[in-house]
Amino acid sequence: MSTPTTEEHPAPRADCLAASDGGITFDVSGPAASGAVLVLRRRGGKGPADELRLPLKPEGDRAAARAVLPATAELAEGRWDAYTETGQAVLPGIRDLRVLVDRAPASGPVAVHLPYPTADGRLAVRCWRRAPHAEAGELAFAAEQGAMSVTGLLYGAKLGEGARAQARLRAGERMHEVPVTGEGRAFGFTLPYGPLAAGAEDAGAGKERLWELWLRPAAGAAPMRISRILDDVWDKKSIFVYPKQRIAGYTVAPCYTGDNDLCVRVTPAG
Repeated sequence: MSTPTTEEHPAPRADCLAASDGGITFDVSGPAASGAVLVLRRRGGKGPADELRLPLKPEGDRAAARAVLPATAELAEGRWDAYTETGQAVLPGIRDLRVLVDRAPASGPVAVHLPYPTADGRLAVRCWRRAPHAEAGELAFAAEQGAMSVTGLLYGAKLGEGARAQARLRAGERMHEVPVTGEGRAFGFTLPYGPLAAGAEDAGAGKERLWELWLRPAAGAAPMRISRILDDVWDKKSIFVYPKQRIAGYTVAPCYTGDNDLCVRVTPAG
């Protein structure tokens, strides 16, 4: 529970500096600067692994204290809210995330720790942990073909014989596969919209269909979700907007979910 902010209890504020290895430095000013720890708590979590306590250390003559989230911290995927030791919410200050733009992890699981302001103005950290991982890159569109093309990079896997991209209907059993081209870690594929729009009336009038995009790097390999998480944009859902195409009475366009996973949305044309 968060302690209310009043003139007697001003809200603490944290400036955040992202490191290229995935760590974060928090410089906290206000009441929390004299506290012992900065608390990160996973939203919806109930177990001991859903809370991380980071020691706060004085920063020289500054009226602030510093806490460091190491790149090696194995935080579960989700949103981690920042609090003082007494339960007061921490507000976001300056967030320097420049090193996260087009970040390319060296090896091992892809771990992302991304500080961001919540809708109600508090500080939180969005975390992903993927092993292996398929990072979406540029999308291209061919209106005359009714299709989209996706390129990207694999982490923790390489393309092999029988690689396929899969469009899976959310809350349904349908799946459409297309071949994947590329070499090593680089992948690419073209996904026609026609098969995704076909049968859309089965969902009922006025309802949309969402197709999740997955990549199977080789025959017999486990598919992985195609996402875009290696940059400084914590929520691409309303920021990355792509052109719509009209197919068989439906509008079709790629989109990102609130978790930055790539999908294709099919909706009845107005």
